[in-house]
Amino acid sequence: MDFTAYAEIWRLPRVRQAVLLGALGKAPWFGAGVVLTLHVVGALGQSYASAGLVTAVFTVSIALASPLRGRLLDTIGLRRTLLPSLVLLPVAFVAAPFLGYWPLLVVMGGVGLLAIPWFVLTRQLILAAVPESQRRAGLALDSVVTEMAFIAGPTVGILLAASWHTGWTLTLLALASVAAAWGLFVLNPALVTESDPASGSTDAPGDAPREAAPARGGVRSWLNGPVVATFVATMAASFTLAGTDLTMVAAARTLENASALAILIIFWGAGSLIGGLLFGTLPRRSVGLRHLLLGLATTTMLAALGTHVWVLAGLLWVAGLFCAPTLAATSERLGDLVPAASRGEAFGWSGTMATAGNALAPPLVGFVLDTWGWHWGFVATGVAGLALAVVGWVALQAGRRGLSRARSRQARAGSLPL
Repeated sequence: MDFTAYAEIWRLPRVRQAVLLGALGKAPWFGAGVVLTLHVVGALGQSYASAGLVTAVFTVSIALASPLRGRLLDTIGLRRTLLPSLVLLPVAFVAAPFLGYWPLLVVMGGVGLLAIPWFVLTRQLILAAVPESQRRAGLALDSVVTEMAFIAGPTVGILLAASWHTGWTLTLLALASVAAAWGLFVLNPALVTESDPASGSTDAPGDAPREAAPARGGVRSWLNGPVVATFVATMAASFTLAGTDLTMVAAARTLENASALAILIIFWGAGSLIGGLLFGTLPRRSVGLRHLLLGLATTTMLAALGTHVWVLAGLLWVAGLFCAPTLAATSERLGDLVPAASRGEAFGWSGTMATAGNALAPPLVGFVLDTWGWHWGFVATGVAGLALAVVGWVALQAGRRGLSRARSRQARAGSLPL
């Protein structure tokens, strides 16, 4: 394991820009999502079901817009894609503290359509900034930083909301995320690398990135069996993580330990951070996405054996070792399969699939929790993750067979006499 890979990529200015601005953008955005629920329940006096409806509308809007936002990054460039969001999002969030429930619901739907595509952006920027041999380390670093933002953002948001008005806390966090996006707008880093034959770029190294987007093909030029399999793998990983998150809450309530949930989250998150860092040091193609999904699902099921809070925390730490690596591996594989000029749209669809996994887990796993208890929640989460992974593998095999048949037909056609 060679940790010097991280030192090498950190020396690249564009990597530092992507990682630091990405962290500054994602952390407050994660926090804003939590504070939005607190604001609806507290300041607006609504039920948790009403708060869930706002979150659902917000999430669905993001999922619907994600492929289009990614396509715009590919076709019109970073600045012109971000500009409407940079102008309109501050207006929406400054108005948010003054809105009632139903106006806020409508505004959050619009906010979701204009949300900064942080995940698409940081992955594209990392892929453009590092050579192919260091792609795994770069994406692993992005996954680790995202994990840290996921822990820090909601924590800061809850602390601020507890001592301040939830509406203005929501505004402050959202404006902080938009400010980080303004940083990207000013720097305008390249979304594709000039060394990629698919990028179509002619910029010399060190030149300012061009605003014009490179030539790109349609969806059918890159959508194939392996890409579909990667999308399904993304959904499987997201389902497993969302199901684990929900089951941890149920386990903590059952164990009746006031600090149980915090302990479980810390151990699970720590395992993910360590796993991500270790994954980035491994040679490319040494550990495949299929093996990581299998490890994630299996170790999640093993968490059902945790009869005590500390035993459960240790088992979740082991499961966490596969979280960040699996997410990084899906990005790595998609970056390998899709031409640079179409990565924005591909990562946008990947984000939609991740949202679908997050949305499927609560009702399905929640039913298991209500019927059989939290132990079976971990089992059901792992089994469902494995089932989705199998669907992805079947799609991959079907795509390979289709490609083989197409090549055979082309070969036969080429051998026919004129």
